[in-house]
Amino acid sequence: MLATCLLLLFSGATAVDPLSKTITVFHVNPLREGVIPVNMDTADLRGDMFFDVHSKTLPIQCAVPPPSIYSRIDCSNPEVVASDLVITKLQLNMRPSDSFGEYGRCNLCNATGVDPFSRLPCTPHEYFCTCGTYFEPYACNDIAAIGAENINVSFGGFPKCSWETWVTGPWQCWGFASVSKFGGMWYSTTRAGWCDAPGADPATCTWRATVDKIVNKSCSDDIVHQAVEDYDAEHDACFSTCPGPVTGSKRNTSSVCWIYCFYQTVMGKETIMPGGKARPNVGMPLAELDAAFLKPFLPESQGGCPDLALRAPAELLTRKDRARPNWPGATKLQNRIYEMYAEKQMVAAKSAALF
Repeated sequence: MLATCLLLLFSGATAVDPLSKTITVFHVNPLREGVIPVNMDTADLRGDMFFDVHSKTLPIQCAVPPPSIYSRIDCSNPEVVASDLVITKLQLNMRPSDSFGEYGRCNLCNATGVDPFSRLPCTPHEYFCTCGTYFEPYACNDIAAIGAENINVSFGGFPKCSWETWVTGPWQCWGFASVSKFGGMWYSTTRAGWCDAPGADPATCTWRATVDKIVNKSCSDDIVHQAVEDYDAEHDACFSTCPGPVTGSKRNTSSVCWIYCFYQTVMGKETIMPGGKARPNVGMPLAELDAAFLKPFLPESQGGCPDLALRAPAELLTRKDRARPNWPGATKLQNRIYEMYAEKQMVAAKSAALF
């Protein structure tokens, strides 16, 4: 071993980085929680697009009392509704020989110290990952392997929107169906496998992440929304039928008409109706959507968003501010929403097992 080290030293050779396999991933979360995905989930481009597109119905969902069983989890999810949301483009490095492990559903624990999704105990306001089925979840923050989930495989087989659902709220047929258009991968990375953690063992750690760019989600949204509106203007002109100014700098993303036109443009008219099936080649072409979601990460001179990493202190990359939720009844609502979402997942899983 000593001879090898001396040979490398005097020959000028450099050691090969064992984490030589690189995956480009994206992550949306509150900036105050840091952007290095320690005990967090990330996604490839298409997985990130699904996460974003499926949540455009929130202004309708969250205004419907009582809380609906249909994905109302997002109404209090800090990674969806926090005021300081950012999107980070990262390079996730891993060993080429490593296999992916089970995907961990990583979320911020609420103030009660009980993960609302799994009902397992967790540390308030810390990220907490759970693996396993919805019937038998278990904590998996201590699993070092990078988790991976093909979301089209996991969610694409869920029951399609029915007329019974549509008549109670057409928007329930819009967002989640986009999984069949985008597909994509989600990844989970824990502190147990993080090679830059204090005291990490280089021989057993599994991942490292480097930041390419951090952008405000509001800036990214403006770019994506403008691209969708521009495409619609050249095709169906749906947005032009909405009352009042609803596009460009005056767009109202809470308008039911704007939300409907967004999904009609992205997904296609028939796709967002009962019986419709999302397909990559229906609606706005995937290549144009890809370009829209990537544009925020281009240099500002090419129309991209300002890079927050150039202005933020270095410690913000992994800083953990213990800010408490600042909206009334957040914990109680989040608990109930997670419970209903889990119930829905269990019903769907049981239904699938019967066929």
